[in-house]
Amino acid sequence: MSRNRFTLEDVISALYEEEGFYEVERGRDPESLYSSRLILSDGTREILVSMLDEDALTSRGALQDALLHAERMRSKFDGVCIAVPRKYVKMIDENIMMLHGFGLIIYDKMGAEEIIPPRLRERRTDSKKIEDHEQGTHAGAREIVELKRQISRLLRIIEELEAKLDRLEKDHKSLIEKVNKLERRGLTQRPAGEEAEHAEAKVQVEVKTRGNLPSYLIDNPWVEILSRRE
Repeated sequence: MSRNRFTLEDVISALYEEEGFYEVERGRDPESLYSSRLILSDGTREILVSMLDEDALTSRGALQDALLHAERMRSKFDGVCIAVPRKYVKMIDENIMMLHGFGLIIYDKMGAEEIIPPRLRERRTDSKKIEDHEQGTHAGAREIVELKRQISRLLRIIEELEAKLDRLEKDHKSLIEKVNKLERRGLTQRPAGEEAEHAEAKVQVEVKTRGNLPSYLIDNPWVEILSRRE
Protein backbone atom coordinates (compact mmCIF):
# COMPACT_ATOMS: atom_id res chain seq x y z
CA MET A 1 0.00 0.00 0.00
CA SER A 2 2.82 2.40 0.86
CA ARG A 3 4.13 2.19 -2.67
CA ASN A 4 0.95 3.82 -4.02
CA ARG A 5 1.01 6.78 -1.62
CA PHE A 6 1.78 10.19 -3.10
CA THR A 7 4.98 11.78 -1.94
CA LEU A 8 5.30 15.45 -0.96
CA GLU A 9 7.06 16.11 -4.28
CA ASP A 10 4.11 14.59 -6.15
CA VAL A 11 1.63 16.79 -4.31
CA ILE A 12 3.61 20.00 -4.85
CA SER A 13 4.16 19.17 -8.53
CA ALA A 14 0.39 18.79 -8.89
CA LEU A 15 -0.08 22.30 -7.48
CA TYR A 16 1.81 23.84 -10.41
CA GLU A 17 0.64 21.56 -13.21
CA GLU A 18 -2.31 23.82 -13.98
CA GLU A 19 0.13 26.71 -14.44
CA GLY A 20 2.07 24.74 -17.03
CA PHE A 21 5.00 23.63 -14.86
CA TYR A 22 6.35 20.12 -14.85
CA GLU A 23 8.85 18.35 -12.63
CA VAL A 24 12.50 18.47 -13.70
CA GLU A 25 14.41 17.27 -10.64
CA ARG A 26 13.85 16.12 -7.05
CA GLY A 27 16.13 14.99 -4.19
CA ARG A 28 18.35 16.30 -1.45
CA ASP A 29 19.59 19.85 -1.96
CA PRO A 30 23.40 19.69 -2.23
CA GLU A 31 23.67 23.33 -1.14
CA SER A 32 21.59 23.02 2.04
CA LEU A 33 22.00 20.98 5.21
CA TYR A 34 18.31 20.91 6.08
CA SER A 35 16.17 20.75 2.97
CA SER A 36 15.43 18.69 -0.09
CA ARG A 37 14.48 20.35 -3.37
CA LEU A 38 12.05 20.12 -6.22
CA ILE A 39 12.73 21.91 -9.52
CA LEU A 40 9.82 22.72 -11.82
CA SER A 41 9.88 24.25 -15.31
CA ASP A 42 7.46 25.56 -17.93
CA GLY A 43 10.08 25.43 -20.68
CA THR A 44 11.40 28.96 -20.19
CA ARG A 45 11.26 29.53 -16.43
CA GLU A 46 12.28 27.38 -13.46
CA ILE A 47 10.94 27.31 -9.91
CA LEU A 48 12.93 25.93 -6.97
CA VAL A 49 10.94 24.53 -4.03
CA SER A 50 13.01 24.04 -0.87
CA MET A 51 11.19 21.50 1.33
CA LEU A 52 11.74 21.32 5.09
CA ASP A 53 10.44 18.38 7.09
CA GLU A 54 9.64 18.18 10.81
CA ASP A 55 12.97 16.58 11.63
CA ALA A 56 14.87 19.45 9.99
CA LEU A 57 12.83 22.10 11.81
CA THR A 58 13.78 20.69 15.18
CA SER A 59 17.12 22.40 14.59
CA ARG A 60 17.05 26.04 15.63
CA GLY A 61 18.95 27.30 12.58
CA ALA A 62 17.01 25.33 9.94
CA LEU A 63 14.46 28.01 9.08
CA GLN A 64 17.07 30.79 8.98
CA ASP A 65 19.26 28.63 6.77
CA ALA A 66 16.30 27.98 4.45
CA LEU A 67 15.67 31.73 4.03
CA LEU A 68 19.35 32.49 3.37
CA HIS A 69 19.50 29.60 0.92
CA ALA A 70 16.39 30.89 -0.86
CA GLU A 71 17.99 34.33 -1.18
CA ARG A 72 21.06 32.80 -2.81
CA MET A 73 18.94 30.76 -5.22
CA ARG A 74 17.05 33.83 -6.51
CA SER A 75 19.90 34.54 -8.93
CA LYS A 76 19.75 31.00 -10.36
CA PHE A 77 16.00 30.43 -10.60
CA ASP A 78 13.03 32.47 -11.80
CA GLY A 79 11.09 31.77 -8.63
CA VAL A 80 11.84 30.31 -5.19
CA CYS A 81 9.42 28.66 -2.73
CA ILE A 82 9.79 27.27 0.76
CA ALA A 83 7.60 24.37 1.84
CA VAL A 84 7.11 23.74 5.58
CA PRO A 85 4.76 21.54 7.65
CA ARG A 86 1.47 23.29 8.44
CA LYS A 87 2.06 23.40 12.20
CA TYR A 88 5.21 25.49 11.69
CA VAL A 89 3.58 28.19 9.57
CA LYS A 90 3.33 30.60 12.55
CA MET A 91 7.12 30.64 12.74
CA ILE A 92 7.32 32.35 9.34
CA ASP A 93 6.76 36.06 8.77
CA GLU A 94 4.64 36.22 5.64
CA ASN A 95 5.45 39.91 5.11
CA ILE A 96 9.15 39.09 4.90
CA MET A 97 8.41 36.31 2.43
CA MET A 98 6.39 38.62 0.17
CA LEU A 99 8.98 41.40 0.49
CA HIS A 100 11.68 39.10 -0.91
CA GLY A 101 9.38 37.49 -3.45
CA PHE A 102 9.54 34.03 -1.88
CA GLY A 103 6.63 31.63 -2.23
CA LEU A 104 5.30 29.73 0.78
CA ILE A 105 3.75 26.25 0.72
CA ILE A 106 2.36 24.47 3.76
CA TYR A 107 1.61 20.77 3.84
CA ASP A 108 0.35 17.97 6.03
CA LYS A 109 -0.94 14.45 5.58
CA MET A 110 -4.03 15.79 3.82
CA GLY A 111 -2.08 17.54 1.08
CA ALA A 112 -0.32 20.83 0.28
CA GLU A 113 -1.46 24.42 -0.15
CA GLU A 114 0.24 27.44 -1.68
CA ILE A 115 -0.11 30.33 0.81
CA ILE A 116 2.10 32.84 -1.03
CA PRO A 117 2.86 32.43 -4.74
CA PRO A 118 6.49 33.06 -5.75
CA ARG A 119 7.30 36.27 -7.58
CA LEU A 120 8.41 35.06 -11.00
CA ARG A 121 10.80 36.90 -13.26
CA GLU A 122 9.74 37.80 -16.78
CA ARG A 123 10.12 35.01 -19.30
CA ARG A 124 13.77 34.57 -20.09
CA THR A 125 15.02 34.99 -23.63
CA ASP A 126 17.89 32.96 -24.92
CA SER A 127 21.08 34.71 -23.75
CA LYS A 128 22.73 34.25 -27.14
CA LYS A 129 19.81 36.03 -28.83
CA ILE A 130 20.05 38.87 -26.32
CA GLU A 131 23.78 39.18 -26.89
CA ASP A 132 23.37 39.14 -30.67
CA HIS A 133 20.62 41.71 -30.44
CA GLU A 134 22.76 44.00 -28.26
CA GLN A 135 25.74 43.63 -30.58
CA GLY A 136 23.55 44.33 -33.59
CA THR A 137 22.12 47.39 -31.85
CA HIS A 138 25.60 48.73 -31.04
CA ALA A 139 26.82 48.05 -34.58
CA GLY A 140 23.75 49.72 -36.02
CA ALA A 141 24.30 52.75 -33.79
CA ARG A 142 27.93 53.05 -34.92
CA GLU A 143 26.88 52.80 -38.57
CA ILE A 144 24.27 55.51 -38.07
CA VAL A 145 26.83 57.82 -36.44
CA GLU A 146 29.31 57.24 -39.28
CA LEU A 147 26.58 57.78 -41.88
CA LYS A 148 25.58 61.08 -40.26
CA ARG A 149 29.22 62.18 -40.26
CA GLN A 150 29.57 61.39 -43.97
CA ILE A 151 26.32 63.20 -44.77
CA SER A 152 27.51 66.29 -42.88
CA ARG A 153 30.78 66.26 -44.81
CA LEU A 154 28.95 65.96 -48.15
CA LEU A 155 26.62 68.82 -47.20
CA ARG A 156 29.61 71.06 -46.46
CA ILE A 157 31.17 70.19 -49.84
CA ILE A 158 27.87 70.91 -51.60
CA GLU A 159 27.61 74.30 -49.87
CA GLU A 160 31.17 75.18 -50.93
CA LEU A 161 30.45 74.16 -54.53
CA GLU A 162 27.24 76.20 -54.58
CA ALA A 163 29.14 79.27 -53.34
CA LYS A 164 31.81 78.81 -56.02
CA LEU A 165 29.14 78.37 -58.69
CA ASP A 166 27.44 81.59 -57.61
CA ARG A 167 30.73 83.48 -57.93
CA LEU A 168 31.38 82.00 -61.38
CA GLU A 169 27.90 82.95 -62.56
CA LYS A 170 28.39 86.52 -61.35
CA ASP A 171 31.81 86.76 -63.06
CA HIS A 172 30.38 85.30 -66.26
CA LYS A 173 27.51 87.78 -66.27
CA SER A 174 29.92 90.65 -65.67
CA LEU A 175 32.14 89.55 -68.56
CA ILE A 176 29.15 89.29 -70.91
CA GLU A 177 28.07 92.82 -69.99
CA LYS A 178 31.59 94.17 -70.62
CA VAL A 179 31.82 92.43 -74.01
CA ASN A 180 28.42 93.79 -75.02
CA LYS A 181 29.47 97.32 -74.07
CA LEU A 182 32.68 97.02 -76.09
CA GLU A 183 30.82 95.69 -79.09
CA ARG A 184 28.26 98.52 -78.96
CA ARG A 185 31.03 101.09 -78.57
CA GLY A 186 32.94 99.64 -81.56
CA LEU A 187 29.89 99.84 -83.81
CA THR A 188 28.86 103.39 -82.87
CA GLN A 189 32.27 104.97 -82.45
CA ARG A 190 35.40 105.02 -84.66
CA PRO A 191 38.65 106.70 -83.64
CA ALA A 192 39.24 110.23 -85.16
CA GLY A 193 42.57 109.24 -86.73
CA GLU A 194 40.97 106.29 -88.46
CA GLU A 195 38.16 108.50 -89.84
CA ALA A 196 40.72 111.02 -91.25
CA GLU A 197 42.81 108.31 -92.87
CA HIS A 198 39.69 106.79 -94.41
CA ALA A 199 38.55 110.18 -95.87
CA GLU A 200 42.00 110.97 -97.24
CA ALA A 201 42.29 107.58 -98.91
CA LYS A 202 38.88 108.07 -100.49
CA VAL A 203 39.91 111.47 -101.95
CA GLN A 204 43.13 110.03 -103.32
CA VAL A 205 41.28 107.20 -104.99
CA GLU A 206 38.78 109.60 -106.48
CA VAL A 207 41.54 111.89 -107.82
CA LYS A 208 43.41 109.01 -109.34
CA THR A 209 40.26 107.62 -110.80
CA ARG A 210 39.21 110.95 -112.34
CA GLY A 211 42.65 111.37 -113.91
CA ASN A 212 42.44 108.04 -115.67
CA LEU A 213 38.77 108.17 -116.72
CA PRO A 214 37.53 109.32 -120.12
CA SER A 215 35.64 112.59 -120.22
CA TYR A 216 32.25 110.98 -120.55
CA LEU A 217 32.76 109.09 -117.19
CA ILE A 218 33.88 112.07 -115.15
CA ASP A 219 31.17 113.14 -112.68
CA ASN A 220 29.06 110.28 -113.95
CA PRO A 221 26.92 109.08 -110.96
CA TRP A 222 27.15 105.49 -112.16
CA VAL A 223 30.84 105.45 -111.51
CA GLU A 224 30.32 106.08 -107.78
CA ILE A 225 27.55 103.48 -107.64
CA LEU A 226 29.68 100.86 -109.36
CA SER A 227 32.69 101.64 -107.20
CA ARG A 228 30.69 100.68 -104.10
CA ARG A 229 29.95 97.19 -105.35
CA GLU A 230 32.17 94.52 -103.93
